[in-house]
Amino acid sequence: MKPYLGARSEIHPGHEHVMESDAPESPWGVVFEDDGDTGYFYARDYREVDSVFVDALHIYTVKQVVDASLPSNLRIIWSNDWSKAALLLNNRPHAMFDFAEKIGYSIDEFPEPDPNTGWRRLPWSKELKRFFYSE
Repeated sequence: MKPYLGARSEIHPGHEHVMESDAPESPWGVVFEDDGDTGYFYARDYREVDSVFVDALHIYTVKQVVDASLPSNLRIIWSNDWSKAALLLNNRPHAMFDFAEKIGYSIDEFPEPDPNTGWRRLPWSKELKRFFYSE
């Protein structure tokens, strides 16, 4: 099983950019945004009418990106059941939302999720690749 490609783009960290991807067979979507200073990955649940995003994961702070002057390949991929979305920069996973379990996985585990949403935060792990690729 291969993952579904939700979106792909070349970005330049520190240059404003927004990329969205919605799961066609579920009520979920994700958004990557570089506002010029930081990069964030956001989770959407379209059933939640009171909030635009249900969770957010910090991806980078532009000042700390070593090769920010170089273009980066950004991809959003979805698991085969459309319940998980991962963000990859230059083929390296940085974050994942598990919508069914309400868990945000990221390298730096920031920011803490809003306790009123029911979402949790866990560290990124290589084992998460199993949701997107089978051996």
